[in-house]
Amino acid sequence: MSHYTERKQKDCLNCGAFIYGRFCHSCGQENVEPRETFWHLITHFVYDVTHFDGKFFSTVKYLLLKPGFLSREYARGRRMSYLNPIKMYVFTSAFFFLFFFSVFKQGNESSSKRNDTFAEVKSKIEAKRAEIDSAVKAEGVNVRRQLLYNKQLAYLNSDLERLKGDTTHLQDLNYYKQDLLEFDLEDDETHNYTTRVEYDSLQASLPGNKRDGWIERTFRLKKLDMSEKYGNDSKVVLEKVLDKFLHTFPQILFVSLPIFALLLMLLYVRRKQYYYVDHVIYSVHLYCASFIFIFLQMLLSRLAEKQYFHWVGFASFAVSIYIAWYNYKALRNFYQQSRVKTIVKFIILLFLSSVVISFLFAIFFLFSVLTI
Repeated sequence: MSHYTERKQKDCLNCGAFIYGRFCHSCGQENVEPRETFWHLITHFVYDVTHFDGKFFSTVKYLLLKPGFLSREYARGRRMSYLNPIKMYVFTSAFFFLFFFSVFKQGNESSSKRNDTFAEVKSKIEAKRAEIDSAVKAEGVNVRRQLLYNKQLAYLNSDLERLKGDTTHLQDLNYYKQDLLEFDLEDDETHNYTTRVEYDSLQASLPGNKRDGWIERTFRLKKLDMSEKYGNDSKVVLEKVLDKFLHTFPQILFVSLPIFALLLMLLYVRRKQYYYVDHVIYSVHLYCASFIFIFLQMLLSRLAEKQYFHWVGFASFAVSIYIAWYNYKALRNFYQQSRVKTIVKFIILLFLSSVVISFLFAIFFLFSVLTI
């Protein structure tokens, strides 16, 4: 109950219903004076924050130390004393992924920078120019391929001219932006193209049975787009794909949650007292606990990298053991089955969920490749 002054009038300001107590029986709004002081705003804010914190930390204590307890309490209808599972999922997942992405970004900032020196870049460009120059002069090279080689030589010569006046912005050189190796690797005449327009023109000139299908066409066009953006630097392309893929992890886990609950429903199909929603709530609690455990492991791993803290690695290993025990114990406590049945179903669930996660990873990784 808040500390606001109760109105003497007994009509609800929200819905107009007659009020018998402090709260409206129709919409639930508290019947208090609409005008409030700044002090009331401050005290109400402090109360809400401390009330949330109290619920959150007490819920986390039960979540981590009593596997399956919160899910059973929810199924029994005992919910007022604990934080709502959905709110808890939103909070823990948001906090976890903020930490996860910040750690990943810090760990990859140095790797994303080019370490090539001016002398190394110049040497590579000159070597590449000499290689292409000898290919141009070789006998048996068709006119189209010679034109492509000449185009590549022009890019490289432009880089060498630029290096005479600018030795700093090496990442902007054509050497890193143009896919100079593609035509050395492709011997088939049908692969001689560098742009979408050239590809479409080449495909139109081929008989219908020799044209690329939808899947092959999609990947070839995507390869052209990546060549235009990142050139022949496969390291940069891989970093971009992995970065995009890692940022799909929240979506992967969100999609996997109802599938995981479906697997539980199939495993415990004979337990008629459990509905699909009960399995979803159990899954939500399990995911929340996993976020916290993995966060602790990441924290311990970062700490173990510091001097004099190598012993923390044993604590991280202990957390891993506890996670395995926790998953088994949560199944046993929530579904109330024997040890043998729980262990068997735990192993089956582990295998099926691994298959599902692998399948989702493959789909989202492909999506990341096609959308960078």
